Amino acid sequence: MSGRVFSYGLLGLSILALVGRASLALAVPNVYSDGSDGAFAPTAATTTIDLDLATTGSWNQPGNGNGVYDPAKWAVVFKYSSVNIAAGKTVKFLNHRSGAPVVWLVQPGDITIAGTVDMKGGTGDRVGGLTTPGPGGFAGGRGYVDANNKGCAGRGPGGGGHSPTGIGAAGYAYAGMGTAPGIAYGNARILPLIGGSGGGGNAASAHSGGGGGGAILLACAGTVSIAGTVDVSGGAVYAYGGAWYAGGGSGGGIRIIANRVIGVIGSPIGLLAPGGAGETLKGSAGRVRVEANTINLTGNSVPDYTWIEPLDNDTAVLWPPDTAPRIRVVTVGTQPVPADALGQFNPPGDVLLVTTDPQPVMMEANNVPTTWLVKLRVTQRNGASSTIDAALVSGDETSSVWQATLTGIPLNDFVVVQARATGL
Repeated sequence: MSGRVFSYGLLGLSILALVGRASLALAVPNVYSDGSDGAFAPTAATTTIDLDLATTGSWNQPGNGNGVYDPAKWAVVFKYSSVNIAAGKTVKFLNHRSGAPVVWLVQPGDITIAGTVDMKGGTGDRVGGLTTPGPGGFAGGRGYVDANNKGCAGRGPGGGGHSPTGIGAAGYAYAGMGTAPGIAYGNARILPLIGGSGGGGNAASAHSGGGGGGAILLACAGTVSIAGTVDVSGGAVYAYGGAWYAGGGSGGGIRIIANRVIGVIGSPIGLLAPGGAGETLKGSAGRVRVEANTINLTGNSVPDYTWIEPLDNDTAVLWPPDTAPRIRVVTVGTQPVPADALGQFNPPGDVLLVTTDPQPVMMEANNVPTTWLVKLRVTQRNGASSTIDAALVSGDETSSVWQATLTGIPLNDFVVVQARATGL
């Protein structure tokens, strides 16, 4: 059994103040970049960044050109002195083994994107495989191949469903479409930084769901100039004979923090986070957020961006505060879940169970009121997903323990469990 551990407590509500501004001081933000990853100015027509080359450590330690993966923040962080992606140049990514999103911290220079930053979710196929997401997004569900490979729901907090009676597109900014839609999650400020979820695979054919779009934070002490494209679109579904047979992936997240943000946006260029195509099974749009002292963007992003102008202090808010709600799975049965669980549908898994007996799943929560709803989403590699209500075992709002009971899990298969806490 494998279990991807995320802090889903924050995702259900707009916990942070998103609109009100108390100060009009135009303070240049400190984005904590020492420039140790150098100036990023790719010269090839297509440059692919392998996120798995990142050093594992603390996000604020110096980089070596490949970034730093911080398991506690679940992000691959690059500290550039400047970024210049010229027209006609495209930057793509190979996912980190954890699936983490991307953070670019840039100072003292600027970020100029005249070319393309491509973090789209993959398009579903017709061979029954998981569909690759963009970095920070989640895989599209497998389609049905045979009795031993029945396919599955989309991955992620808003993964589209998969069952003999229904398929669902992925949710994010709002719920997905279909008879088994993925739920909405997240907040307008995209704190924590997280991408789109995967669409559900077909339960009667090998058509797989679209992958979720990726997530990126562009934080710059100077100017972010957009004359090209940042694309975190959700993955589409393979169309066969004019029909769509699986759920589209949801769009991902784009967050920008800077002293000044300028540019011309609007399809086919700009800030793109639409859901993956699928007609009645289209995935939800993702989220686009802009926070700056001066915003001069012509046109609309897809979807429309939310914004703060001006910034309220000189310290960029990169991560959720310590007081934000958090919840994580800590044990399944008697087995501890690794702090940096990978949640993959392949060996060796994060937790190994040797029995089909019901198993307790224990979750630890911080800053979660005991009146909230805590649930466990269970996604089988072969079979339908389900949601299990958890019960409070002990504790208070500051720190609490919750339990759900996992039943009917077959041996010789893989399951991903995800904890979620939401207000009433």
